[in-house]
Amino acid sequence: MKHLLIGASILSALVLTQCDKAEHQVAKIESKADMSFAKNTFESLAKGESSVFDKIDWAMLNSMGENIGAAYTLLPSETQKRDFETSFVTQFASEFQKAGGTPDQFTNWRVSGHDDIKTEVAADSGTGTITITVTERDGKERVSGLGFIR
Repeated sequence: MKHLLIGASILSALVLTQCDKAEHQVAKIESKADMSFAKNTFESLAKGESSVFDKIDWAMLNSMGENIGAAYTLLPSETQKRDFETSFVTQFASEFQKAGGTPDQFTNWRVSGHDDIKTEVAADSGTGTITITVTERDGKERVSGLGFIR
């Protein structure tokens, strides 16, 4: 009986270790998917593509230290919200391109942080590091934060 209990304890430890490894692998895969999503969304935003509208969590968006979501949620109509989205994307792309920026200047794409709520993605350019926050809300993955560190 004693040997059976020792064997069961060892087996339990092995199973739990494998579960932890499996959970870590799932988190790693999810993080890489978030990184790819962040990169693709940033590239679309920098080019001013309207396809990016649905990839951004407008109500929660923080961009370069500004709470864009607060202003967005105050808009009373869907038409005004769509106009806001169009203006934001157009202005972002225009300013980015005017500054000489191109999406391919950013390299070393990586996950800089990951937890149950969000994934932080970063990429480097000659002038600094962009940070992008990817969150999931209502079962949909979206960008909820953009930052730049010089």
